[in-house]
Amino acid sequence: MMELAERNLALKGGVTSGLVYAGALPVLAARYRFRAVAGSSAGAIAAAFAAAAEYARSRGDPGGFARLQRRSAELPHCLASLFQASPGFEPLLKALVHLAPGTGKARIGRAILGFWPDLVTGALAGGALWVALSGAADAWRHVLGGSLLALLGAVAAVALRVGWLLFRVAPRRNFGICPGLSQGGGEALTDWLHAALQEIAFGPEPRERPLTLRDLTAMGVDLRIVATNLATARPEVTPRLGAGLAFRPAEWARLFPPAVMRCLAPESAAELVPIPAAELPVLVAVRASLACPALMEAVPAVAPDGGRVWFSDGGLTTNFPFQLFERDPHPTVALDLDTLHPDDAGLPRARTLDPAEDGRTPDLTRLRPFVWSLLVALREGRLRAAAREPGAMPIHQGRLTADEGGMNLAMSEGEAPRLMAYGEALGAHILAADPAPVR
Repeated sequence: MMELAERNLALKGGVTSGLVYAGALPVLAARYRFRAVAGSSAGAIAAAFAAAAEYARSRGDPGGFARLQRRSAELPHCLASLFQASPGFEPLLKALVHLAPGTGKARIGRAILGFWPDLVTGALAGGALWVALSGAADAWRHVLGGSLLALLGAVAAVALRVGWLLFRVAPRRNFGICPGLSQGGGEALTDWLHAALQEIAFGPEPRERPLTLRDLTAMGVDLRIVATNLATARPEVTPRLGAGLAFRPAEWARLFPPAVMRCLAPESAAELVPIPAAELPVLVAVRASLACPALMEAVPAVAPDGGRVWFSDGGLTTNFPFQLFERDPHPTVALDLDTLHPDDAGLPRARTLDPAEDGRTPDLTRLRPFVWSLLVALREGRLRAAAREPGAMPIHQGRLTADEGGMNLAMSEGEAPRLMAYGEALGAHILAADPAPVR
């Protein structure tokens, strides 16, 4: 058996685009042992899965990466049902799903129709108001005026509903649509993540105690999950995430499964419990990192002075945490999820970023390439600058079109296997560039 080479692993966020990692990781694990793994947002999920599989392998169980891939393959069948809105937020969730790229040209209309009770109520109210005010108007004026007021009433009703949810309800729901736990519709995202982490790390046998950072450290696996502390506007990285802060068990019980809460706070716990940063359940760090603004509720904490702290999407401050390994002497495999320009649709989906090659010079006299260049500069300026530094780590990219992955929570069953196949190709591309790794 070939000796495994030690590598660090850095994974970029990208919501459902992270399915690329599910294809790449088992391919890479056949040759590499992941010494340290870092991830943000959706990359945090893949990083935690990789760390859990490496933990299993370090305990003599080689099946962790196969379980990782099997669990990931479940997503096309259950992805839409994993995102469950808090009561009252269902129309907003439906609108968000319909507005995602790749959902068709009629997505705006479908998003608005999610508020159909408010549309009907507003239209009826507007029509009734016109009847009361119009008096003995001509028939055509009745039709025209009634239709106009009905339309205005419908728009006003939807605006009032959205405003009430955002300004009155959202602050009480941690500024997110989905808490992560089941809302009565079967298994939700955090429930699924907990079950997947437990199975990947410990096998199919049930285990009450959740996988913790201390478990990983004891087996030589360094997991670095990034979340954004909104109170300080800075990233926090495990095992320091939440150090010095506390949480209210009653609040976290809305966000984490009972088994995790029993690990964090027994029934006799005080109103405030210190966050056990070095012994934090892996699920807590992942859930904090993937708290995508508006979609997922932020994770609340309490500062020593009693002030409110919120942990949100790690991608807000560090979407691609390859920087965590810039001074690490061990080689790092850095996986980037890049957007394929529409004009490059026929090019390979896997590549290694060449710092000396900037590609074609775009025609910046047109609006579309001008906006595209702005987005690339905002998202990738730091990455491209770092790639040009002497001795920089190679950045391997899996490239997707604008309508693949991303915020597409209602992806078809065929799309997820396709993304995983891109990941397998990316893994093979990396190994081909490193055919005989040396420890």
